[in-house]
Amino acid sequence: MKQFVNLTPHILNIIAADGSTVYIPPDGNRIARVGSISSIVATVNGININKQTFGKVMDLPDPQDDVVYIVSRMVKDRVPDRDDVVVPGVPFRDTDGKVIGAWGLSL
Repeated sequence: MKQFVNLTPHILNIIAADGSTVYIPPDGNRIARVGSISSIVATVNGININKQTFGKVMDLPDPQDDVVYIVSRMVKDRVPDRDDVVVPGVPFRDTDGKVIGAWGLSL
């Protein structure tokens, strides 16, 4: 059986194939992120306009047998060839439109 490791800062409520909800807490030690550098490119009416440049993925472990890492979409997009890295699936919303979970996981 595979182990899920949640490398986001949020508790994930994943709707399983049978309709049950699987709660996956954050790892607690690591949050996978994409590094960025921000620089001011202009000032308009006294407000700085910044340009962000995104770089390397940080705190994503190397692949391990029987481990699936759950990360943000931005992190996943930086490692498209890693099939051990997934993101929460389509958002599941309550009657007020608030996201309360996700339908499965996604590549």
